[in-house]
Amino acid sequence: MKVLQKTRFQTALSGHSEIISFKFVLKSLPLPLYLCRTILFHMKTDFLLYTSLLILTACGSETPNNTGVPPASSSQAAPATPDDRPIVYLEGLYATSSTLGREVFDLFDNDPATGWQTRLGAGPDEGIMLYFSNALPLGAVRVTAGESSYHGDGNFVLTYVNGAPGKSGKPGDTIALGDKPVKALYLRFIKTGMEQSVTRQKGDAEVVLESFPQDASVVIKELTVFNDKGKPMRLMPPKRIHGTITASSTLAPESAYSPSNLFDARKEFVWVEGNKDKSGEDEVITFEFMEEVNMSALQIWDGYQRSDEHFAANARVRDFEFGLKDGPKATYTLRDTKAGQKIDLQTALKGQVFELKIKSIYPGRNYKDLAISEMLFFDGEKPFTLATELSRQYVGELHRKTVTTPLAKILDRRISNVVEEADVLTHQSLILRSDGTFVMYSSNKLPTDTESQTLADGNWELLRADGAGAVLKVFGKWNNVSDFVELYQGKTTRDITRIFSDELTVDANTIKGKKMIETFYVR
Repeated sequence: MKVLQKTRFQTALSGHSEIISFKFVLKSLPLPLYLCRTILFHMKTDFLLYTSLLILTACGSETPNNTGVPPASSSQAAPATPDDRPIVYLEGLYATSSTLGREVFDLFDNDPATGWQTRLGAGPDEGIMLYFSNALPLGAVRVTAGESSYHGDGNFVLTYVNGAPGKSGKPGDTIALGDKPVKALYLRFIKTGMEQSVTRQKGDAEVVLESFPQDASVVIKELTVFNDKGKPMRLMPPKRIHGTITASSTLAPESAYSPSNLFDARKEFVWVEGNKDKSGEDEVITFEFMEEVNMSALQIWDGYQRSDEHFAANARVRDFEFGLKDGPKATYTLRDTKAGQKIDLQTALKGQVFELKIKSIYPGRNYKDLAISEMLFFDGEKPFTLATELSRQYVGELHRKTVTTPLAKILDRRISNVVEEADVLTHQSLILRSDGTFVMYSSNKLPTDTESQTLADGNWELLRADGAGAVLKVFGKWNNVSDFVELYQGKTTRDITRIFSDELTVDANTIKGKKMIETFYVR
């Protein structure tokens, strides 16, 4: 039987990391307009009119600001100056950690009073990814940090160009990108100067345990990308339009394979259908916007794009129908490729509820499960996405499950160790995020100064937990980062990415993997 997966605002509010009661919402007003519209959009007709009037009275256009960065005063605001820079539309944009009301999209709204902020307690090894629609020759990037975000004298941000580690720099530095054609630019925040360290003896090894203050964050006020002529570019992320997304089935765990992954800009996180009797045929995805939209095209990144191995292993879409839910549908065909495929609709559509139905598939080599990694809609040349509250719902559910377990104190916190043993110096860090994702960085330096670097990332699933400990499954891709440069230069044909999974046991003092992930010591 197919299981309906749908998000609603009433569950989304409870899905935030704190339980938000209706009384709290009213006391926290004014609310952002889109939240007010969302409440009224899903409100039952028999709900008290008095409550509706209370919400409408409180709705305003202000955005929550709990970052310590004061908003610009309307009485002192200078008149806006025309921005005559040509617009460069981004294909996608995401941050690995964000505070509600301080999203990464705010870096590109031309408002100096807004910006991006990580969750409290999250800082080093979090980052921002920019995907460009076409590879562009970029010259440099500059990051302007909040005053409370950097107290050191070392490098603050490390760049990755098309996956390869590049140059690093401090806040305000103009960091060269090498004038390469750039399709993907990732900024990883590596040091803030607020890190605290203690040294412990663990058997024969000396271990340095590093932590980041629980009440601190990384705040970025401005992000400027320069073209190869040294001119700042006007970057425009896809417009986010709020609504809901429904899939006729979803593979468990839903938090890892949710249909909301179709619009998270992360091609390595996917929607996977969960029908045990088929391989995706007749599955239906419904997109419901809170406002009427014009749609002329859509772009699909088919299959499981985490790696070439993932892509080949799972089923992909071949033919599908698309159109207004209650209107006629047209049939379209995708090529069997990882490249994003932009489909111009036979007739431009205008409405709020759209439907995609899978008609035929390309079978997977190892699994029958069908996956789609990412989607993007277009109104002419302007891209837009569907923004839902599903991910916040999952975050809230996870916090409720782990609040009395050792996981509670390490979620969204970087666990960082420096281990010296048998003349090998190992730097390793791990973040288990409350959205069900994880990242691990590791480097080993030998006495010969030979160094190997590993990056592992993907999803994690809670298997069981109690007051004494927790067991979780991590799964994703395992990369030899040292080979990325050679791969980009065409000097190696080695497969530097592979599928992996491991089981982690967490207690108050350690995180231990069974197969591939080494022991981490928790401060």
